[in-house]
Amino acid sequence: MKNNINYYYLFFLIFSFIYPSSQAILSYELKFSEGKGDSRNYFENLLDINYFFNSGLYLFAQIEYSSPPLLGSETKALNDITNIFYLQHSSSKYDLTLGNLYLLYGRGLSLHTYQDQDIDYDNSLKGIDFNYHINDNIDLFLSLGTNEVKSRTNPADIEPSISIDNDIISIGSTFNYNNINFHYLSMIYDQSYAYDDINNLKSLSNILGDYLTTLSGVISEDNPGYDMTNIEHNLGMEFVLGPIDFYVEKSLVFYDKLLAERVDGYKNYFSTYMNIFDFNIIYEYKDYSTPYLYNIFSTPPIAFREASSILSSRNLHTIDFSNEYGYHLEINRSFDNSLNFLASYAFALHHNEDQNDPNVFDFSISLDDFLELSDYFPYKQYYVECSNWNKNGKFYYRIGYDYFYEITNLKTIKAQTVPMQYVYSFKTGNSLTFYLELQEKIVASTNTEHKYFYFSPSYNHFGSWLLTFFADIEKESDKWYALDITKNFKNSSQISLFYGSQKGGLVCANGSCVMQPDFEDGFKVTYRTNF
Repeated sequence: MKNNINYYYLFFLIFSFIYPSSQAILSYELKFSEGKGDSRNYFENLLDINYFFNSGLYLFAQIEYSSPPLLGSETKALNDITNIFYLQHSSSKYDLTLGNLYLLYGRGLSLHTYQDQDIDYDNSLKGIDFNYHINDNIDLFLSLGTNEVKSRTNPADIEPSISIDNDIISIGSTFNYNNINFHYLSMIYDQSYAYDDINNLKSLSNILGDYLTTLSGVISEDNPGYDMTNIEHNLGMEFVLGPIDFYVEKSLVFYDKLLAERVDGYKNYFSTYMNIFDFNIIYEYKDYSTPYLYNIFSTPPIAFREASSILSSRNLHTIDFSNEYGYHLEINRSFDNSLNFLASYAFALHHNEDQNDPNVFDFSISLDDFLELSDYFPYKQYYVECSNWNKNGKFYYRIGYDYFYEITNLKTIKAQTVPMQYVYSFKTGNSLTFYLELQEKIVASTNTEHKYFYFSPSYNHFGSWLLTFFADIEKESDKWYALDITKNFKNSSQISLFYGSQKGGLVCANGSCVMQPDFEDGFKVTYRTNF
């Protein structure tokens, strides 16, 4: 069946190019690297095809040839080249999509399918999505699809270690009126776990992994797999009361413990936004409690700030979407002198079935209290930042401070990072940028201390080309140096040439992370163009 589907994709692509009344936008990206030692060399080619028919039909396809890719599986046959393919048709009464379905309802507690090339992840469904507009306020929707969703139990894996078959049907409605919006979603999906999937899930460092480890005598090749039917009911509501916006969403989940009895769980989310004395305040609360379910189609709100700095992102918290609760508070303000201030705080714990859950709202948790919560895998992180342009708009600075502390069953990390950025713009339009980071990191589980220094100056020449130097240094240890030149062409093309070494690290999206390997003493080429 998979072979036939890919041949249909190829037929539609050929048909699209010969269709007389249409417009196409194509984007091509080439990535190539050749390094020494344990470097992961790759040769990747991605072609995005956007095709607009005059009849209101839209086609999107992504074709990939990678031999090998940086992450994931190598393209070995014609059937492997199509990453994404879907057709959409819209009218005043309905929207119809056939092919890969990328869906988001509410904040994604029950259903959020997406693709992210950087982490080699795609949990989309292959099927049909139909949205019918009853009137200006009410929509009905129906989604049917199937897919073999692949993912990783270990962020360091180059290729996915889990591959689970899924068949899903989802039906619901949305209502929008003045200051209130809500949606209801009901979803039924069948899952099929092979023996290898169940065996690999034992490596998870959570309640599900621990539970499966206790079933080692039951999990064997003589009992090759397990099928289950899951049911979810999801309700979300957004409303405005004066100057305050509120959003609340809840999912009820009914599923099987793998190789065991029927159980139930829930996922809750709440957020609010307000402006007080010109301070913008955002608060989020999450509570995910489906500890024996390996979530596939939901990537709920992460409720913490994803770090944008190089060193901070190497310690990024990986969300357990099946078992975690906590909150995120962010405050920012722009002052009359163009000064921008940002502060955020996030705290999270895991549910522990053998004990009562502690209160997450205690802002005064000391170091000793934090260590006492080790059974709950506590995580906290706060960040403050100031940035500003001077009066004539020639000089810009941004200085921050990031504090990260997390305890897991694998390791305990405490890290303090100071990211800094300075930009000077010349009268002619050129600019110089200096990016600097300092970090002190303690891995308590191994009783080791690390000090890192990251420095990256760059020169931008009229937006035509950019020259950047990279220095990534660990005191009395590893040193990584590199040079990159990027050239922008008038036809919207861009080429980047990189030479040197680059330290690997976590790459994250939506709270899920993978580990990119180190790159030593080599060169990389990246080329992008639209036509």
